[in-house]
Parts: sequence; structure tokens; C-alpha cells
Amino acid sequence: MFILQPDILFLSNILFYIAAAFFSLLLRKKHKICNILANLLCITGAFLGILASLGYIISDHEILRLVHFSTSIPLIALDLIIDDLTSFFVLGLSVLVLAVSLYSLGYNTHYYGKRPIGLFNFLYASFILSMFLVMTAGNTIFFFISWEIMSLLSYFLVVFESEKEENQKAGTLYIIMTHIGATFLLIAFMIMFRYTGSFDILGSSAVIPAAAKNIIFLLLLVGFGTKAGMIPLHIWLPYAHPASSSNVSALMSGIMIKTAIYGLIRFVLLYLNVQHSWWGILILCLGVISAVLGIAYALIEHDIKRLLAFSSIENIGIILIGLGVSFIAFAQHNLFVACIGLMAALFHTFNHMLFKCGLFLGAGAIQYTTHTKDINNLGGLIKNMPATSVFILCFSLAISAIVPFNGFVSEWLTYQSLFINIDLGHAGVNMLYLLAAAALALCGALAAVCFVKLFGISFLGLARSTQAAEAKEVPMPMLLGMGLLAMICLVLGIFPLFLLRIVDKVGLSFTGLSVTDHLQGGWLMAYLPLQVEGNSITPWAFFLALLILILISLVMVRILGGKYRERKYNTWDCGFKELTPRMQYSATGFSKPLRIVFKILYRPGRELKTGEGTSPYFPLSQKYQVSTESIFEKYLYYPIILIMNKFSIKTRLSIQTGSIHMYLLYILITTLALLLYNQLV
Repeated sequence: MFILQPDILFLSNILFYIAAAFFSLLLRKKHKICNILANLLCITGAFLGILASLGYIISDHEILRLVHFSTSIPLIALDLIIDDLTSFFVLGLSVLVLAVSLYSLGYNTHYYGKRPIGLFNFLYASFILSMFLVMTAGNTIFFFISWEIMSLLSYFLVVFESEKEENQKAGTLYIIMTHIGATFLLIAFMIMFRYTGSFDILGSSAVIPAAAKNIIFLLLLVGFGTKAGMIPLHIWLPYAHPASSSNVSALMSGIMIKTAIYGLIRFVLLYLNVQHSWWGILILCLGVISAVLGIAYALIEHDIKRLLAFSSIENIGIILIGLGVSFIAFAQHNLFVACIGLMAALFHTFNHMLFKCGLFLGAGAIQYTTHTKDINNLGGLIKNMPATSVFILCFSLAISAIVPFNGFVSEWLTYQSLFINIDLGHAGVNMLYLLAAAALALCGALAAVCFVKLFGISFLGLARSTQAAEAKEVPMPMLLGMGLLAMICLVLGIFPLFLLRIVDKVGLSFTGLSVTDHLQGGWLMAYLPLQVEGNSITPWAFFLALLILILISLVMVRILGGKYRERKYNTWDCGFKELTPRMQYSATGFSKPLRIVFKILYRPGRELKTGEGTSPYFPLSQKYQVSTESIFEKYLYYPIILIMNKFSIKTRLSIQTGSIHMYLLYILITTLALLLYNQLV
């Protein structure tokens, strides 16, 4: 029972983020106080956001209008709404902000005296607020304004360490791609207004012709797909995430790219009301491509944050697979299958928020103490960073869909949404579902290999560098932030019905069908045996039994362990005098077999540089370098850029003549063309 109403909690949530931004600027010269106060305010706001979201979803509230403020500009108003879909995404945002802000209390200390920490915290708090406004915007104009503010703030956070050239390039690429996507969104919103005469997100699209809806769908797919990192619109993501601070990367990958998933559900499913099966088929195909290629490129990376960025593309693909299945079923008026697909997509969206945010925080912890992101320069960190190693292991197991962590539940739901469609009698679509299931299985195997490489080569074995050998455990606030997310991943893996019922409530709000009513004893319960009705075991009883079993096992080990003499000896070294770091697998060596298997995708290049010695048989040095080719950048984007450059050079000579008379003529022609267009439409 909540003492305060959800609307009051939501508004308080906003005020705390505003206060965090304000005090960050006010106390910008007092780095320590500024950092502590700003993050504590964000933590408080996030906690209120969690209470508000859960309070709204669990109760039976009608749609809330938090704020409705009309402006002097026609058709433009500050309009904030809350419904079940909004509350679900705000819940995810709030959980991440709680963990990341707690983590930032320790992580931001490395900026003291080196960077304007007040400016960073101002951008950080404003970025959080902008994402909240995107999720709660009640009209398309305010949605677009919030979307652009979110993009600009994230750009400034990406280039915060602006003296680094790679950060500047990453920021430039990011802002170009995000504005290309925003342009498509703006065109879609203008077409929607052209037919409906309203910018209201909750309005009806019944008056929009079918052909116009198809165009709007494609525009929205490109616009939101760019922000989500969907292949082939993904090229900004592997550059922007490594360039930004790890706490910012955690929010960008954890929740910012999920605003695109929110947009697809809000505008395509709820507003346009999925009209054709090919909408879902297209999303499903793009999801399969993104999932397979995303994890394939992650496998060959040795920069931890680039690896995680490509892994985000893979998981966006998995989410799109669930959405594609749902959209196909909605078009075919099969509400049960549609709800299963939507449940899988939303569940995996929430899960990916948790473990990907945790992995980026873990990458930040490694970089914080070793000052490197290169896996090849790590090794043996488990000895010096035991707590961090446990948390990263938990996140690695979760993202690899290993029981008992939460990643398995959502991927299992995605499999089921594919398999349950096979008996529907559509041969072509059934074949697509089978191929998607096979691709999802391949992604699961490759993800396991990828994160075995990440954890094994970074934390096990011997240190490969001085930085790794001298690594120390990170400050306690950073551990608490990672530990909170790891605990939630484990709890949702063991007791998934809590989140399943929340996700089901979101689907119920706009389909009128509850999926969890069919779970008791059904096919899904093959993995979810914990039922809360009838004679089945309750979750708390299961948890108590598991705890007792663990305690008995520990006591038995303690009693029996004293009867045996413990012997310690070195690892078998194949007859060598001692093991050295050079004998261990490197990240490149570990992924070498898969480079060979997927060479048609990676198009690997090899270069051997030899320093001349006393003779060809005794070189002074040898350097062997392996490279891969980005097929999308080389064969898609570079040709487009080349054509645009040539076109710009030619048109510049004819347009930029320096004559004022020619410029006035251009203005006249443009005005006449717009008037003619207005008369025709």
C-alpha cells in the first residue's frame, strides 16, 4: 500500500533530477561536495521513480496526465502522461539510475582536479531527465524536442574528454547518425499530423490511409532503428560507447537505446495498430541480422567496451525478434501469440538493461584500476579484484543465458514465441520462424564463447602487464552499484514470475488479454515451476529450502574437510621450468578459430613487420598484426560519402556563385515551389 499517489511520486522524481542538475552547477568548484550531492539527489529521485512505477503498474490507475501546460505557440504544449508502458520503461530507467549513481560516487573521484565535475554531473542529471521526458511525452512535438535534447546531452557526454581525437570522431559520427534518424522521425510525425490534425500520442490513426501508414512505418523504423543500433544503422554505437565514461556508457547502452524500443511499441503498435504482416517480418529479419552479426563482431574485439557495444547490437536484435513475432501475430489477429512475443521482447529489454549496464560498470572498474580497456593487457585480476570478478561473472552468465540468471528466462520466452507459431499453417512464415530460432541458438553459443573470452582472459591466469599485476579493488560505492544489479539479475532468474506479471500487465492494458493466466501448468512452466496457486511450491518456500541445502553443504564440507590433508602444487607446465604470461591464450588467439570459420564476414588481413638483424634467420624483432574489415562501413557508408562529396563539389560551383541576384532567384523558386505544393495537397 503506497502512502503517496504515483503522480506525486513521479513529479517528485522530476524535481530531484532538476535539483541534481542545478546544484551541480551551483557547487561546480567544490568537486567532492558536488559529486556526492548530485548523485545522492539522483539516487533519491530514482528510488521515488521505482516506487511510483511499481505503484502505478500494480494498481488499476487510469492514464495519468502529470503535466499539461499549453504554450502561446499553436499546437505545442508541455504534456506528460503516464500509462503502463511508460511506467515499465521508467521503472527500468530508475533501477539503472539508482545503481549507476551509487557507482558514480566512487567512479567520478578520478575526475577530481582534472575535469569540471560540476559540468559532468549537470550533463549526467539532465541526460537522465531527458530520457524520462521522452518516455512520458504526451504529444509528438514534445517527444521530438525531448528526443533531440537527449541526443545532444549524450553527445556532450561522449566528447567530455575532448582532448582525445578518437572521442571527437566518435562524437561527430554519433551526432550525424542520430540527427539522420531524427529527421526520419520528424517527417513521420508531420505526415501523421497532416492526416489527423493532432500531435497527441494517444490519438487515433484511423483516418490515415493504408499507403501513408506504410510510409510512416518505414520512417519510424529507420528513425528508431538508428538510435537502437540496428544493423545496418549501427555504425555509431561501437565508437560512442568506448569513448564515453563508463557510467555514461552504462546508461546509453542500458536504457538510452531502449527508448527506441519504446518508440516502436508506442507508435507502431499502439498508434498505427500494426496493419500488415510484412511490418513484423521486416523487423524480424532485421532482428536476426543484428543479433548474429552483432555477436560475431563482438567475438573478435579485444577492447572491452567495443566488445560490449557490439553485444548490445546483438541483444537489440533479440528484442526485435520478439517484437517481430508480436507484430506478425497482431496483424493476423492472434492476440495470444502477439502477447507472448511482446512479453519476450519487454522481458529481454528489462534484462538487458540490468546485465549490460552491469557489464559496462564492470568495464569501468577494470579501467579505473588498470587504466586500460585492452583484454590482452589484463589477466589474473581475480586475485586482486575478487568482488569485481564475481559481479562480472554474474553478468557474463546472465547475458549468456545461463541458469539461474535472468537472461535465460527472456531468451526462453523468445524461443517459445517462435515455436508456438509453427502450427499456424503459414509455410513461408513458419520457415522464417525456424531460421530465426536457429539464428537465436547460434547467437547463444557465440555469446557464451564471447564472454568466456572476456572473463577468462581478463580475470584468470597470470597478469600480462604491470597494470594488471598492480590492480586493486575499486572503492565500495562502485562495488555496491555493481552488486545491486547482480543481485537483481539473480533474483529475477530464480523468481521470474514477479517481472512476468508486470510485463503481462503492460500487455493487458492495450490487448485485454493476460498471458500469465495460461502459465499455470502450461508449456512455459517447463522452466517456471514456481506457482503461487494450488498445491505447488511457493517462491519463499523454495528459497528457504535452497538456503538450507547450501548451509548443510557448507557444514558437511567443514566437517569432512578436516580429515583430508590439503596439498598444493603448481599448475602443470608441460615440462617447462615455470609458466609465463606468454604461454597463455590472448584474446586474439582465443578467437582465431572463429575468425577462420567466419572469414567471409571478417575478411581478415595479416601484416608481419620484421626488424633486420644480423641475418634473415636472426631478425631483431617481429610484429604480427591482424585486422578485420567492416563491410558496412567499406561497402555501404564510404560509397555514399564519396558520392555526396562529389555531388557537393559540383553543386558548390554552380550554387555558391557569389551573386546576390542568383541567391534571390533561388529563394523565389523555392517559395513558388512550396506554394504550388500547398495548393496540390
